[in-house]
Amino acid sequence: MSKIMSPFRWVITALAWALIFSGVAAAHFQVYWPLVPGCYGKPGEPVTWQYFWGEPYEMKIYDAAEPKFFMFTPDKEKEPVVVKKIQLQDQEKGEMRQAYELEYTPEEPGDYYLCLESPPNFIPEEKVFRQDYVKEIWHVVNEKGWDQTVGLELEIVPITRPYGWPAGSVFQGKALFKGKPLKGAKVEIEKFHGFYISPDNYPKDRFGEENAPLITRVTRSDAQGYLFCTLDSPGWWIISVSHPDGNKTREGKPYPVEKRGCLWVYMETPPPPPQK
Repeated sequence: MSKIMSPFRWVITALAWALIFSGVAAAHFQVYWPLVPGCYGKPGEPVTWQYFWGEPYEMKIYDAAEPKFFMFTPDKEKEPVVVKKIQLQDQEKGEMRQAYELEYTPEEPGDYYLCLESPPNFIPEEKVFRQDYVKEIWHVVNEKGWDQTVGLELEIVPITRPYGWPAGSVFQGKALFKGKPLKGAKVEIEKFHGFYISPDNYPKDRFGEENAPLITRVTRSDAQGYLFCTLDSPGWWIISVSHPDGNKTREGKPYPVEKRGCLWVYMETPPPPPQK
């Protein structure tokens, strides 16, 4: 004999399914990119980047507290960058948000890293503070320094050179926390499109809901801290490894602090085959 579900149980079941189909919380990242295509420059050529705090896949923009920026040079020096406040429009809400513009002029050939250390940002929907340590490659003529550490508390050191690869290539890196391999850590990978994507254009699962796992891809570092992922389309990708590290109080309540080491990698459009 079949049982008839009570109204109360029906409501609870409906709420549970609603939570399931609402998807995981959106991934927030420190997003910055040069205002020229790719990641190649020349000595003496000024470069400008724009920065926002938000969701790179969808390009949702939130107000950002100013992070600490510096340039790590091929000669292992930390140099200042010029930082100024700007406004960027969050097209989802139609509101202007606090963002930043950065400028730097590399003087010598080699591989530079534009680095960022963020203050702890509270993520209300996840009830967690996130503190990020981010670096992004800028290649100037010579291959020198792309595989070195830059002294961030938590960072991904490239094993695969983080430029000069066609989309679809496999990337390998090593996660370090305070200089030691970080094993079994959660790794997130997300594409930055550079334009607003409305919910109607999100990838969908078979239920017609947002396919959140396809937007923010997840793997883990191995026992030696190595991580692997395939970056399947041209442009900028962020790779992030996370590690819990203490608590921080907000409005009298303690919340966990999750530190993340992030690396921006640029993938090229595959070149056409050579002609005879």
